[in-house]
This record gives sequence, C-alpha cells and structure tokens, in this order.
Amino acid sequence: MRRIVPLLGLALAASTALIAVPVSAAGTPDLGLKVPAHAHANKPTTVSWHARNRGSDTVVLQGYNGNTQSWGTFRHLHGTSGKTTFPAEPIGIYDFRIAAYSHSGKLVTAVGRKLHVFGTVKWKTLFQPPKSQAGTYGSFHYVFSFFSNEVDYTALKVSDNPCSSVHIEYIPGTENPNESVGGEGTVKVGRHGRSTVTSQAAAQHVGTVNASLPVGKSWTVNLSEPGNGTRLFTWYFNGTAVCDQTRVTTYSYNQN
Repeated sequence: MRRIVPLLGLALAASTALIAVPVSAAGTPDLGLKVPAHAHANKPTTVSWHARNRGSDTVVLQGYNGNTQSWGTFRHLHGTSGKTTFPAEPIGIYDFRIAAYSHSGKLVTAVGRKLHVFGTVKWKTLFQPPKSQAGTYGSFHYVFSFFSNEVDYTALKVSDNPCSSVHIEYIPGTENPNESVGGEGTVKVGRHGRSTVTSQAAAQHVGTVNASLPVGKSWTVNLSEPGNGTRLFTWYFNGTAVCDQTRVTTYSYNQN
C-alpha cells in the first residue's frame, strides 16, 4: 500500500497534462484583411479577409468611431475566408479592423487597416486661399491669380499631397482682360519622382492640364512666359483634384 499514493499522484499529473494540450493547440486565430489602396467616395468598398484557426471565436469587421473613441461592429464573418464590403463613406481616411472575440466577449486578437477614400474636390475647397484671391477674369472664375517679375517661376507648391490627380484650368492674361497681349504661356506640373506634365495656352485663352500625382509627396505648378517688353502675364487658375482629404494643409503660393 505504500506505493498507491505516489502512483495516483503520477496518474493525476498525466491526466492534467492531457487536458491542457488541446487548449494550447487551439492557439490564436490567424486573421487577415486586405483593402484597396484607393476607395471611391460614397460607394461601398470590396475587401478580402481570412480567419484561419478561429475555433469557436466570433469574428467581426469593425470601424473606429472617432467621436466615441470606440470600435463598432458592422458585420459578422462566417467561415475561414471570403470577400465582403465596407460601408460607403465620404472622402477621408478611416480605420477598420477584423477582430476575434471569445464566448465571454473578450477581444482575442485583431488586425487593423486604414482605408483611403478618394473623391473630387474643388480647388476653392481644397486650398481655401484668401478671399482677395478669388474672382472673375472675363467669364472665367479663378481661385488663384499669380504674377511675378520673372518669366519662369514656381507659382504653387504642395508639400504633403493628399491627392492622386489634378485637373487645372488657367488663363495667361493681363490685369485688363480687354487689353490684347501676344505670346503663349506654359504651365508645368512638377511631380516628385515623376516626369513633368506641360501645357501651353495663348494669351487670354483658357488652357487645361491633367496630371496624376504621387500621394504623400510634393508637386508644383511652374509658370513660364515670353517677355513682352516690360509686360508679363497675370495668371488665373481654377481646377479640381481627386483626394482623400478635403483640405491641403501644407502648401505655399506666389501671391500677387
């Protein structure tokens, strides 16, 4: 009888080890979420996800609410992988995540992604220049006007760019739209790490230029013109851009 107690102790220890193995083997769910680099404003966004080794955990998609500073669930996910949609959102940058919760409601693990939602923004909203800049040249509504004593200069520079493309409309004109002046003006959109996009327009005529832009990098609008004696153009600009923000916060321009 002296050996019964030690044997029972060994049996209990072995039993405990066997029970612990399945719990350890279950591990943490393997979650993944893939979102597009550019989503479109006010349209649902298709995304891909996976949730391997999820066991009995509840897997959901959530969005972050900046007002309440909390995550809110908008879709439950079933199975181990698939495609689904995020809600339609206006222009902006949004935080989403795929998350796994235990039966008790405790967060087990989560994987977050940022969604960049792009839409068309008018220049007057994007830059919000001083009211003294906006006006009308003939029938052309402009947001910026530029003038320099130089015949080749940088009129606008955006340092931290939130836009993927820009559409520019411009007129190389004079202070008096009824006064004739000859020659052509050249607009160059310089893009960080990319080739320059160039456009020309005759004096007092509308020109346009379209350029793709490197998001997060700088871009410039450079103006050059023929020297007409002592006379130089006053340039008038308007346009739109496709951006994931409605304001450019870091830019400078050559003000009259």
